[in-house]
Amino acid sequence: MVEQIDIAMTPAEAEAKEPGATYIVVDAVRATTTIAALFHRGLRRLRVVGGIDEARRLRAAGDVILFGEEGGLRPWGFDYGNSPAEAATLDLEGREAILMTSNGTKALCAVANLGLTAAGALVNLTAIAAFAETHRRVVVVCSGNAGARTFSLEDFAAGACIVQLLHQRHPAARLGDAALLAIEMKDPARLITRSEHADVMRRLQFDRDLAFVMSVDRAPCVPLIVEHGEGWAVLEALGS
Repeated sequence: MVEQIDIAMTPAEAEAKEPGATYIVVDAVRATTTIAALFHRGLRRLRVVGGIDEARRLRAAGDVILFGEEGGLRPWGFDYGNSPAEAATLDLEGREAILMTSNGTKALCAVANLGLTAAGALVNLTAIAAFAETHRRVVVVCSGNAGARTFSLEDFAAGACIVQLLHQRHPAARLGDAALLAIEMKDPARLITRSEHADVMRRLQFDRDLAFVMSVDRAPCVPLIVEHGEGWAVLEALGS
């Protein structure tokens, strides 16, 4: 049963807290949404990295599919971008892939040393909450912007949805200050499309991705970090 729920506005804030919680990393637009979409389409194993050269090197060394983005766009030589809407159309049964992102990778790697870490978003909201409620302490970690250093409205809004669902199921759990703020918000998901990052997505004509980001339980799975190192992490879906 959940005894304590909190939100870390950035990965650095999560690192400043007492370790040993279960961590739900949220990079709603778009990395953790894409991750959930990939596993929902049958992906067996995903390595997230933070650099283009590293992604290309790993791709050259094995039969893997290469996803990623730079400035929001698919880099040259990559199979696909960081698009959850596109990922949701692919047959990935049993495949392995690499995803190169900046904020999402940094956030996942930052907290992987602290405790069990999963990737969460609206698209796997119910599944990730069901997973989290089997643990005593839960910290939702916002990936943030600017290399996971600054506050991100869309990550906090999606994280607030997770916290609200957990709080509904475990009303006696202690709440940190940010979690208290989250449960006082009315319809936090609406703020995702009002964020600065959402405006960037619209300018890049990624409206389909924004719509996918907002689709609750579209990709019901729980991607968990099973291995990690400096600047990289490997995820698999719970129960796969």
